[in-house]
Amino acid sequence: MEELKNKRSKDFEARQAILKDLILRLHADEDQEVIKKEFKEHFGTVSAFEISVMERRLMGEGIEAEEIMRLCNVHASLFNGSIEAVYEQGEGFDSPGHPVRVLKEENLALESTMDKIVNLLKVYLDSPDAQLKKGLLMQLDMLWEIDKHYARKENSYFPIMERYGMTAPPKVMWGVDDEIRELIKDFRTRIENDDLDGIDFEPAKYEVEEMIVKEEEIMLPMIMPFFNEDDWISIAAESDEIGYCIVKPDKKWEPKREVVDASVESGNIDLGLGYLTQKELRKILDLQPLELTFIDANDIVKYFNETPGRKLFPRTRNAIGREVYNCHPPKSQSIVRKLIADFKAGTKDIETLWFQTRGTYVMVTYAAVRDDDGSYMGTLEWVQDIQHIIDIDEEKRTID
Repeated sequence: MEELKNKRSKDFEARQAILKDLILRLHADEDQEVIKKEFKEHFGTVSAFEISVMERRLMGEGIEAEEIMRLCNVHASLFNGSIEAVYEQGEGFDSPGHPVRVLKEENLALESTMDKIVNLLKVYLDSPDAQLKKGLLMQLDMLWEIDKHYARKENSYFPIMERYGMTAPPKVMWGVDDEIRELIKDFRTRIENDDLDGIDFEPAKYEVEEMIVKEEEIMLPMIMPFFNEDDWISIAAESDEIGYCIVKPDKKWEPKREVVDASVESGNIDLGLGYLTQKELRKILDLQPLELTFIDANDIVKYFNETPGRKLFPRTRNAIGREVYNCHPPKSQSIVRKLIADFKAGTKDIETLWFQTRGTYVMVTYAAVRDDDGSYMGTLEWVQDIQHIIDIDEEKRTID
């Protein structure tokens, strides 16, 4: 068994060496047809995982992500049709609402939309007409929903890929995504401004189609052997928030089991959108430029943070566990009671005051904290010095 393992390792490294040589020669502008011919001589198929490892190693040797991105289409052309099916079509991938099916359905919709744009553009350029222009712009607005398609990939898929060590493909693909966004925006602007001289939709269409190949023939085969059901669940959950592109899933994908987040280990607090240790959470809250105080549903002061520097409203540890009304002077207690009563009754959710005190302008905000069912859990107060905000009279867009 050990001997077989060693042989597989040597074979893998030999294939990596050949792949690397071919790609470096591509980057050196050697004839693509020569490279393709040699590729076919050495490989019947190549796995998406091998491509991932090869690109990651190239980046490790100093080739910038931008350079790999520049020839990304050449890579896809070299490998297209030779990607080995290194994964089993797992149960559920084709289920309505599953992220894999959603991605493929959106790609079909993108292709259909681009075909409509091509046809409309041809007619419009022959005989410019206001209604044709309106229809063309509507189709381009629909195509712009590709921004959500890419945003889901960049913010949901890529972080998981990076956790599994697939760091090169996200950097390369994200750069190409941004280039596609610019191509679409520039094309739409030219249509909007009637700048039709020499206008050409083909560059944008070509790049979108190439990205569809990369997503379906390279990215998906690369990640499907590694992503577990929890990963797909997290992508599906985030998809509703980010939004969909042109088409929306017919139904919500509901796997057979609940999410079990293995990343939340002992000592971490599960915050729903991540997890922190108690110390990390305390340090983060103490760094906020706000004086935070939380009063629970029974009107007891339960927490305040420790902000650095001078306190606008000094608080002591003895306030913890004290009824909030007793933390205010008698003349203010009726106001505090009325505000919290309104929060509890549901007639108010937030109240903001601003005034000058201690030589500065202060803003104080009170907000009702509610459970998922709307029931009152307590009141959060935050106090902030806003004098420096009021005094702003110019922009600052650079880092000191």
